[in-house]
Amino acid sequence: MKNTKRVVALACTVILAAGVLAGCGKKDDASTTTTGDSKKVTINFWEQDDANAQKTLDGLIKDFQDKNPNITVKRTHYETEDLRKNYTSASLGTTGPDVVLGPNDNIGVFVTGSLIQPVDEVIGADALKNYDSKALEAAKYQGKQYMLPDRNGNELLLMYNKKLVPTAPKTFEELIETSKKLQADKKVQYGLVFNEVEPFFSIPFLAAFGGSSFDDVNSKTPKPTLNTQAVKDWMTFLLKLKTDGIIPKEADGTVADSLFKDGKVAFVINGPWGFADYQKAGIDFGIMPIPTVNGKSPAPLSAVKGYTVSASVKDKDKKDAVKKFLEFVNTKEAQLKMVDAHKQIPTNLEAMKDDKITKDPLILGQKDALDKAVPMPIIPQMRAIWDAMKPVQQEVLSGKTKPEDSAAKMQKTAEDGIKALGF
Repeated sequence: MKNTKRVVALACTVILAAGVLAGCGKKDDASTTTTGDSKKVTINFWEQDDANAQKTLDGLIKDFQDKNPNITVKRTHYETEDLRKNYTSASLGTTGPDVVLGPNDNIGVFVTGSLIQPVDEVIGADALKNYDSKALEAAKYQGKQYMLPDRNGNELLLMYNKKLVPTAPKTFEELIETSKKLQADKKVQYGLVFNEVEPFFSIPFLAAFGGSSFDDVNSKTPKPTLNTQAVKDWMTFLLKLKTDGIIPKEADGTVADSLFKDGKVAFVINGPWGFADYQKAGIDFGIMPIPTVNGKSPAPLSAVKGYTVSASVKDKDKKDAVKKFLEFVNTKEAQLKMVDAHKQIPTNLEAMKDDKITKDPLILGQKDALDKAVPMPIIPQMRAIWDAMKPVQQEVLSGKTKPEDSAAKMQKTAEDGIKALGF
């Protein structure tokens, strides 16, 4: 059964909807060469960060290589679709990564597939004392520290254009009323926008209708709980937003960002990673938790993001190089540079005390949203939940599936997906 789960887990990583994938393979011999008395080591580093963070990472990598001339770090950026196409061949061959920067919801799949190793076995347990304990806890799986987190939050918020909406709405009903008025006055094309392709951006509303994904995520055999009235109400709510013209008929993350940056919508649901682009576009925006629906608060999923190390990193020189790299990119100074790009809360304890964090309203303003958030389940079965929600949500919004039929369809797909994972 264990081998079966590993094979299945490797296959299921191809369809991961969000997150960065860590591969395994016999890479050490190909990336560690001897020159005289010194060894040159190459670290294959994969990430799925946004453009601003990529630029910061390149600067950090250059500084690291200047200080460590025998170590070369090859950064490769992947969007989700590319990861889906490339991961299987990479993980089974010699081209997979040694280090991956991505969100913690992939850890369960990585561990089940024997793709990663506990990170404290690489950097040493004492090094963990420099990091926020809550962030470390969120990066554990079955009691082991598989990820070194570099940022905390990853939650969704409501952002509003202050030029169009001087005062933040207190409820979602008020948001809709404001949207309709702005549309009637020809000031906006739509009231609200978000990534309608990925259910991660709409799942906060499931909680507002009293629903959840599992009966108990801490159980050895968690059961999906999608065939409920709450799911039907959630899908009915989304469809009404579309048919009323509050949201576009179709919108992925790129379309959502463009509409908000162009001033064509008043509100956007997005995460802190969007702050820098909105500021660069000259949008004066405020942030707040997603407003209540019928008096109940939506609950976005929170997560940490951080570094995992491939199980294939076994060679001592490669391990030493990876240790140096992880320590370098997670110093106080390095994490604060990354904060400028991703605008999330760092995990280095000294960085968390810096004025850049304690006096930044865009970071302080995330606290209320985080208080209403729930931790992202990092169990492998969560993959089946996303894979069940995504196509059904798209079918509901396109009119192919009725909201009242969506719950049973999601449940069946999720149960089949969990069985396919070997659980």
